[in-house]
Amino acid sequence: MLFLANETAHLPLFSKYGMAELKGYTQNVLLKDSDNMAMANSLEIRSPFFDHELVSYVLSVGDQMKYPHTPKKLLVDALHPMLPSEIVDRKKMGFSFPWDSWMRKELKPFVDHSIENLAKRDIFDSRHLGHYYNSFVNGNPNILWSKIWLLVTLEVWLKNNKF
Repeated sequence: MLFLANETAHLPLFSKYGMAELKGYTQNVLLKDSDNMAMANSLEIRSPFFDHELVSYVLSVGDQMKYPHTPKKLLVDALHPMLPSEIVDRKKMGFSFPWDSWMRKELKPFVDHSIENLAKRDIFDSRHLGHYYNSFVNGNPNILWSKIWLLVTLEVWLKNNKF
């Protein structure tokens, strides 16, 4: 869903960024993916920080209150008595999917099958491809999961397009 510049004209600068994030990546990727994953596992997910009244309030708050010294200051101040300092003061942590682990465990039969089929094609030296894949499976840190995944998706694409 796109929004017009005049919809955000009255908002502080950080809120304009926030609105763009909400209407773009958050809505179209994060919330959609969360919903899909929850439904696939028969779970009901609640996202209390997306309550429309809370979002409207936070968007109306001036920039000086949002990022004076620390990220998420409004949230930290609102929950201050309940949050221990080791949570408030810890370094920001990212999240990424554990593809490397999945490809060596849960997805391994699928990856094995795809690499075996790709090796049967005349595209790659099958011996070299097998050695490369086995190095990944055996934990070689120089063989990134993303390189193996590219080979898997190539095989799936070739199969689906009857090559």
